[in-house]
Amino acid sequence: MSESEQSAEVSVQDPFPPSGQVPPMPESAPSSDPVEIPRPARGYRWARLSRTAVLFLGVGTGSAAVGICWASLSLLGPDAAPAKSGDGRPAVAATGATRAPGPFATDGTLTLAEVGAGLEAGEVCSGTGGYSDIDLGTQVNVTDADGTLVATGSLGLGEKTEDGCVFSFTVDDITPGSKFYTVEVSHRGGLTQTEAALRAGGLEFTLGG
Repeated sequence: MSESEQSAEVSVQDPFPPSGQVPPMPESAPSSDPVEIPRPARGYRWARLSRTAVLFLGVGTGSAAVGICWASLSLLGPDAAPAKSGDGRPAVAATGATRAPGPFATDGTLTLAEVGAGLEAGEVCSGTGGYSDIDLGTQVNVTDADGTLVATGSLGLGEKTEDGCVFSFTVDDITPGSKFYTVEVSHRGGLTQTEAALRAGGLEFTLGG
């Protein structure tokens, strides 16, 4: 074999290499195109914040929420706060319950006819003769339907009028709830009235005449 034939045989590569060998891949030429760098995601700007900045943002947001709640309660007033029972639990408001009426008062006058002769109108007068028990401070009793004494009052000063000697009185703290009441001045007999009439007041007693 000549030298030229040997050179040609050496330069020709075997297209079928032995089993188990992979022909080397040709290196690609470096690209001259610019490499595009992807833009950071929107959340990246938050990731750049320091822990201290995030902490301040959290505290500020919480303070704003507390301020809004406080302002709302201030506008609603103290009634907005729920009432609590003795054990600290919120009290449940009773519905349909009616409050029992409290004690009440009544007033009226007692007139001694034909008493105070010779006195000018408006002058002070008092009972005489058989009515000597009728005077300033004489007791006025109020009893209920069971005959229980439930309140007392007294007569004021007598004043001369054209009808006679007139005494005014007021009785306070009368216990409510009786079917009827009896009002008696001294031992002169009683005047029986309903609770509504007693609450209205303006009772009138007349003795003599």
